[in-house]
Amino acid sequence: MSETVLLDTDVASFLFKNSPRAKPFRPLIKGKRAALAFVSVAELFKWTLKRRWSPPKVQQLEAALHRYLIVPYERELAWVWARLVATCEDAGRPIAPSDAWVAATALRHDVELLTNNFKHFEAAEALCGLKLLHPRNL
Repeated sequence: MSETVLLDTDVASFLFKNSPRAKPFRPLIKGKRAALAFVSVAELFKWTLKRRWSPPKVQQLEAALHRYLIVPYERELAWVWARLVATCEDAGRPIAPSDAWVAATALRHDVELLTNNFKHFEAAEALCGLKLLHPRNL
């Protein structure tokens, strides 16, 4: 997955909504293949339900997802997730399960994770070598 960057759910949401918050992230994905972990797709779908999106807006999201490489679950990814969660827990720095899936996806495929929620992934960066990409890192 060279020249690929994994987007955290929040960044994908900013881009989908064309939010002003997306502006600093756009240059970081320019010229790269943007990817989403399977769990980020599920989180985006959940948001459509929680916010009672109209069917046309849901269809817009579905269409927007075609722009991304969607990284599916696979056995080795589950092992990376398990090692990541155990390592963070053993160090007294637990990570939320959905964040752990996103981080494990980036680790499994050796790509940078572009996030707005830097603090959610600091333990994975420090303890497991997760490569974080954030506008403030530049």
